[in-house]
Amino acid sequence: MATGENRWGYPLMSVVARDVSKGETVPLITRLLSANRPSHRSENTDILAVMSDVRRHVPGDALWVIDRGGDRGVLWKAWLEDDCQVLVRAANKRYWQWRRGQGTAQQIARQLPLKHWGRMRPKSKQTVRFGITRVHLREHPETSLWMIVVRHGKREPLVLVTNRPVRGRRQGERMIQNYLDRWACEEGYRFTKQGFDLERVSARRFTSLQNLVALASLAWGLLAAYQHDGQHLLEQAKRQKRQQPRFLFYSLLTGWQRLFAGARQVFHGWWRRPPRPDDADRPPVNDLFAHSNSLVPAGG
Repeated sequence: MATGENRWGYPLMSVVARDVSKGETVPLITRLLSANRPSHRSENTDILAVMSDVRRHVPGDALWVIDRGGDRGVLWKAWLEDDCQVLVRAANKRYWQWRRGQGTAQQIARQLPLKHWGRMRPKSKQTVRFGITRVHLREHPETSLWMIVVRHGKREPLVLVTNRPVRGRRQGERMIQNYLDRWACEEGYRFTKQGFDLERVSARRFTSLQNLVALASLAWGLLAAYQHDGQHLLEQAKRQKRQQPRFLFYSLLTGWQRLFAGARQVFHGWWRRPPRPDDADRPPVNDLFAHSNSLVPAGG
């Protein structure tokens, strides 16, 4: 019985690709996980397993942009050993080897001269100061990493770390823009849960929830195939000076929902047709799969 109380749920892990040059977002994989399943070892293992599955189908030079939750020693070890190119926001929970000493991300940020100016977004007129320096992990002193410190407003500096070489202002600016462009992926994660109302689904079996997540992923993939139309909606809204849609996939989803809502009258007759006299010996539609053996021809 529903009581209206919030309970612990299952973690949802998604990987979303972003084509920066085209401004397109493409869902790659979404998995519903559980710590109670037999194959579960740790959250880090699940993250690396999902990344491994995706890497089989994406270019080797793809850049993985990860928020502060990915700044973990176990993950850094696996990424460096597998030569996986990553851009991670530093969580200020570790000491980095820097110059002839060490310091946390924010300690380095306070001491690093910010010699460069750049835009946080390609078409933005606002510029920010940032600096670039080399750092090392204490566990991997032989591997060079590049730290980018961005001073924006009165908030604490944004600190990014990557194992992709960053040489000069343009490459540093591109890394900053890559990280900020990640927010389109964040909208995608939110869309996966809210666009298809996955957070309101009530099911008793974990397998049923996994199937629903898979269907939602397929639906999002369908919408992604029509995102050019969504971009047209954004451009049209700008020309007409109307309020822009929050996320183009929400507009596309609304259109498809209206399409299928109007088609209910068409499909209704298929499922609610009056029974025929010879239907008495047939199994009910809702028990079709339970009686599937009766539909297999002899010797098949």
